[in-house]
Amino acid sequence: MKFFELKKINDLNNALWGENPFTFYFSFHGFFNRSQFFGALITLNLFLNIITRQNIWGLSFLCMLIGFYSSLAIIQKRCRDLNIKGTLIILGTSAFFIMAGIIRFLNVAKTDVLFSTFKIIFILYLGIYLYTQFMPGAKEKDINLTCPLLKHPNIYFITCIAIFSIAFWAINSFYQL
Repeated sequence: MKFFELKKINDLNNALWGENPFTFYFSFHGFFNRSQFFGALITLNLFLNIITRQNIWGLSFLCMLIGFYSSLAIIQKRCRDLNIKGTLIILGTSAFFIMAGIIRFLNVAKTDVLFSTFKIIFILYLGIYLYTQFMPGAKEKDINLTCPLLKHPNIYFITCIAIFSIAFWAINSFYQL
């Protein structure tokens, strides 16, 4: 089904955002074509930006955790559509979210070395996004293809939270000196 052939609003909604939001955003099973990937990331980024702009620390942190977990699921589905494992893509996305959280919650000055490092990671993340967005899906897809890091997604997610916590504590301690 091509984008310009959609005849109803419901067809457009299903093509971009799926039928069930919970399985669409949080399930690691299935495939995402380019339009579903685009719709999921746009919706997710709007959600993240609206909530984090409220400047409520706990709510922003919870929102970033939800956004990170959902991003892992979204990218895994897109990688499966591309017929690649996507280990480097998952690592790049994880680095982006960890650094974004550290920058956000430490309120690091834009002239700081940490912010400069974040800019490099952001460019890497942007490259990952553009690659996954514009590459056509494979003709034959392997439903069992999974990034080794995401064989157990909850363990990987908790590991990333632990890395974030340790890095946040270490960097915060450094800035307190």
